[in-house]
Amino acid sequence: MITFVTDKDKNNSPLEDESPDIGLSQKGQSVEKIIEKAEAENEAQSNNVNADNTENSKDSVSQSVTEEKISSLIEKEFSIKEHATKFHKGNLRSGMFMEYDGSLVILGDVNPGAEVKATGNILILGALKGIAHAGCKGSTDAFVFALNLIPVQLRIGNIITRFPDGDSKVNRKPEYAYVEDGKIYVSPFE
Repeated sequence: MITFVTDKDKNNSPLEDESPDIGLSQKGQSVEKIIEKAEAENEAQSNNVNADNTENSKDSVSQSVTEEKISSLIEKEFSIKEHATKFHKGNLRSGMFMEYDGSLVILGDVNPGAEVKATGNILILGALKGIAHAGCKGSTDAFVFALNLIPVQLRIGNIITRFPDGDSKVNRKPEYAYVEDGKIYVSPFE
């Protein structure tokens, strides 16, 4: 989880020192360490740059190299995978099919007989009562989130599961489904 503190909120922030405005709640290397490592690698590389370059081009080259190294280290350290995302507003009725190469956000319900398929994650801000297939190109890192998760069939990567019939409890809490140890697990979203 990444939290951002704006300048307006900085006076009320629990961050008392002049630390970066990004806090991470994951274990592993801190962002400061990642940035220091990338800058050290960049400085070592820029020392090898030909002395004929002007200062302006040297600075722009070193800045772009630093940014590339930082983003690759953050992606590697935190396994951040970005997908293009499509937003759809409205309900999907029986017989409707929606597929997207990336993540899919649906502002509405996916009713029985409807199917959604995405190579990334699927987020449904409504009820999922139809079929959902996240990570349809084999990615088991994908997840499915819904405010009311009672699908006919749920697939993540190449793993398929069915929910028990008649499991349509009223006032369900938001849940998400994910893959762990080759099985699909459903957890409440808190």
